[in-house]
Amino acid sequence: MPSTDSPVDRSTPSALRAAWLAAVAAGDAERLRPLLTHDYEVWAHAAPALQGVQATVEAMRDALESYHIEQTFDLLETVIVDGWAFERGIEHIRVTPAGGGPPKTMSQRALLILRRDASGEWQYARGVTNGLPPALPPSASDRDV
Repeated sequence: MPSTDSPVDRSTPSALRAAWLAAVAAGDAERLRPLLTHDYEVWAHAAPALQGVQATVEAMRDALESYHIEQTFDLLETVIVDGWAFERGIEHIRVTPAGGGPPKTMSQRALLILRRDASGEWQYARGVTNGLPPALPPSASDRDV
């Protein structure tokens, strides 16, 4: 999908997150470019590190061409100190193959580090995701209730 040249609101961490989710929902990897610092790096669960804006946009373009991706983020905490913000939450992703097939869903922990640029706008600088632990089976006391 072609990218639009309209300005993106990055004035708050929540506006940055909304811009990311909207770009993914639209299937437009190019719209992610201004959301990332020049030295962006993410350590995704069970995957090699992804370094740099171009590599990230290309990886997301490949993913968005192969899958319809629905992404949500349950924010648990935001800490803002000077020109940095740290967000902790649970990311939920549902991917449906573009060529058809059953969707797959996953949830994972996410820690995001944001940096305010020279114009005062927020960008993603780093990210780390980690799978959630498996659900525990019900205990004997749970079954007796």
